[in-house]
Amino acid sequence: MKKLIYTVLATLIISVSVNAQENKNVQKETVTKKVTVKDTKVGTKVVQEVKEDNEVVKVEGTTKQDQNSQVVTSKSDKTEKVVADDVSIDAENAEKMQQNMNRKSAELKASIAAQRAKAEKERQMLQEKKMNMQKELEKRRMELESRPEGMAKFKGDIDN
Repeated sequence: MKKLIYTVLATLIISVSVNAQENKNVQKETVTKKVTVKDTKVGTKVVQEVKEDNEVVKVEGTTKQDQNSQVVTSKSDKTEKVVADDVSIDAENAEKMQQNMNRKSAELKASIAAQRAKAEKERQMLQEKKMNMQKELEKRRMELESRPEGMAKFKGDIDN
């Protein structure tokens, strides 16, 4: 019986003295970031950064009052934890992108057709100009080749 009482008292004293000697203080700082990437696929990623500081106040194991205390601070690294990672399809945005591409394609086709028409018009003008020049050349040739009645016909190069 004595042994039982002594063991109970010893465990009680040890547990009280252990609890009195250390005081723990934990500070947690949590930063939550939400990143959203928008295109036809909307990606949402929620990341939590946790920074934790542990402070332990240690006191000597005597029964004196106003004892010297020692504060031990340990800082843990930032830990990142992905809370949510979601990818969804934005149908409205995809439809707008498709309409935009269709509009640009139609504008490009219209521009190509206008360029071809302009090139054809310039080619026609050049063709007419060439025909006019050809007619004028032929007319001048006829004027130069026709000689008055008393003059001999031109025979080309004259050999001396």
